Amino acid sequence: MKRRSNLTRVSLIYFALLIWLGMACATFTRVAPVADITGKWKTEFETPEGTLETFLNIQKSTDGTLTATIDVPVMDAYDIPLIFSFEKGVVHFEVEEAQVSFDGKLIDPSTIEGIINRADGESGSFTYKRVK
Repeated sequence: MKRRSNLTRVSLIYFALLIWLGMACATFTRVAPVADITGKWKTEFETPEGTLETFLNIQKSTDGTLTATIDVPVMDAYDIPLIFSFEKGVVHFEVEEAQVSFDGKLIDPSTIEGIINRADGESGSFTYKRVK
């Protein structure tokens, strides 16, 4: 009988340790709040013709769906629709007509960093800064 009570005592100790570890993990693990990515974002880059600015416009509909457009003022191009997604801090968008895609990450509330990929294989780093 003595052996059984020792096993029970050891089992209780292990069980208590597991509960304590679970509580400790729950205390230190916090779910990050959902970031608000809506607004107007700007990037600039150099081309042979000079500096080119583009603006990424992200809106949230009443049902919570995010949509986005892009503006290229120097080309007089506004509200170009994008295929857009934002999940767990990761930003992805595509400009179908131009065969361009962007994959990036929300670094902080005012910065998105990532890579633009073109269909011809060219790519480059881009940083979008929040302007509104």
